[in-house]
Amino acid sequence: MPILETIAAANAAYSVIKKCLENGREVKDMVGHVGKFLNAEDELKDAVKRKKNNPISTITGGAEGDWEEFQALEKIKEQRAELESFCRLYAKPGTWDNWLLWQNEARKRRKAALKQKQKEREELIEMLMICLGCFFAVSSMAALIYMVGKYMDKW
Repeated sequence: MPILETIAAANAAYSVIKKCLENGREVKDMVGHVGKFLNAEDELKDAVKRKKNNPISTITGGAEGDWEEFQALEKIKEQRAELESFCRLYAKPGTWDNWLLWQNEARKRRKAALKQKQKEREELIEMLMICLGCFFAVSSMAALIYMVGKYMDKW
């Protein structure tokens, strides 16, 4: 998801959460919005990291949007602290801590799934390279046999 869309999703989820808390709604009614907000935060951090590590932006000196990204990250950090205080005040004791534990486990599962997907892709590429190598070896042998046969006037 592009950076601006991620920022917009985080802001929208935050406004819904804040409105729910102000209206006194149950915290369990807004767990989905809290999840969207925190996922948007993770996506924004990953997008900024990818942009920073991008060799093309390094070569071109891509500093465009750095200030806006910094401001967005700071705003999300403040909003996250405010959500934490709201959850600690209005939710059952330990809700925020449990959410952090669950989020940590979900992050580990996503990393493991990503590693598994990358491993499967590498295995597929390796298998394709082996098949391609075998094809070239067989066709080279067939061409060699044909050339020898032509040279010796057998064909």
